[in-house]
Amino acid sequence: MTDEHPPTTIGKPYQSNFAIVPFSRTYDEAFTLLVEARNYLSENRNSARRGEHTDAKITQFVAEMRMTSRLIRAMAWLLAVRAVEEGEIGWEEAVDIDDLMVDLRGCVEEHCDDNGHIAPALRDLMDRAYSLYMRTARMELQVAARCSA
Repeated sequence: MTDEHPPTTIGKPYQSNFAIVPFSRTYDEAFTLLVEARNYLSENRNSARRGEHTDAKITQFVAEMRMTSRLIRAMAWLLAVRAVEEGEIGWEEAVDIDDLMVDLRGCVEEHCDDNGHIAPALRDLMDRAYSLYMRTARMELQVAARCSA
């Protein structure tokens, strides 16, 4: 994975609830956050594998998985929106009414059994991933309501 991504298409007609600029910013934010998360996990992989699996390490693993799940789901939806933007699929294909992001309890729950065991850098990534996830989930709900109307 590189740190660069293809630019969002500008100049084509865009039939949706979203303006191109805010969507592009959200996509850029998601991509940047995904790269930051990858770098964080790569740097901390070896230290987490050494030794016993204490409660602190298990808490850290759960937090990492929750952050990763949020980022994957948000980025998947944003890529689906880009596919709609490019005319590759329709909105009905981009939104699965039976599997909306707001239905994923593990991703929507904000709290974590932290007890001070989560590194500040991971806590920051988790908070930003939560914010991005909830924003994309709201966008998905808007499109889902429009598609089912």
